[in-house]
Amino acid sequence: MKKARNERNIHAINLYKKKSIPPQMKLIALLTMSFLYTVAFAQKGNPRLDQFLNQLPAAWKKHQSDHFILFVEPGQYADQHANLIRKNLETTRQQIVHFLNDSSFADTANIIIVDSKEKIKRLLGFEAQGFAIPENNIVVFLHNSNYSLATKHELTHYYAFHIWGKPANNWFSEGLAVYYDNTWSRYQVDSLCKYLKNERRLFNLTALTKDFYALNAMIAYPQIGSFTGFLLVTYGNDKLRELWEKGFKEVKKIYRKSLKDLEEEWLRYLDKFASDHINYPLPG
Repeated sequence: MKKARNERNIHAINLYKKKSIPPQMKLIALLTMSFLYTVAFAQKGNPRLDQFLNQLPAAWKKHQSDHFILFVEPGQYADQHANLIRKNLETTRQQIVHFLNDSSFADTANIIIVDSKEKIKRLLGFEAQGFAIPENNIVVFLHNSNYSLATKHELTHYYAFHIWGKPANNWFSEGLAVYYDNTWSRYQVDSLCKYLKNERRLFNLTALTKDFYALNAMIAYPQIGSFTGFLLVTYGNDKLRELWEKGFKEVKKIYRKSLKDLEEEWLRYLDKFASDHINYPLPG
């Protein structure tokens, strides 16, 4: 599957732990499963809203806001907190579309929320905290007292696809989403990458941009998130969007610098972040 192309901007960010294997290995396995599931969707076509809803025998209850229709199970956690969820979604949406420079963008997204890992697995086929299918205006979330909504990450995928279009390099959408969420495994992404730099665990960016999904997700995801943020902060939104649209093969034309030069700048940029507090499980 090394050459498989993700033809749909569908995403799942997996955040669970399993006692029988180390948490970081569980994360890597689930991220890989998510990518393969994405490719399968690309081959079969996108599922409709009713196909998702019919996976559970729930009598779905709807809550609506200006830009969202929530489908929740009556009486369950999301139903009990529907007003807070709607506010969270609308606030996050406003911030993201502003960040993407299109505050006038108008749409209605269908949000499906369930309250257990078993239900999310029944809906999606694997465990996930969030899964976005922007072409069909669908985002699925797990949400209960132990799992907060992964709104920043998933809605960044959703609105970036709608406003900026499909990225030339599909994995680059992970960089934008991780950067905007600004955390990975509870750590600020730049501080975490400073730690990974000190531990000599960062990937060469040429390798990262050529075969992202084949690399260890515990490093690749925060690394591309931090590098994306560096490009945005240092060179601005317009160039980042051009890179999104044209891909990394055009990086030298866009930035007037080689990827190697940008990598060296980014590594120096990381030096200003603190990392002494980080205790991150490094993969073997």
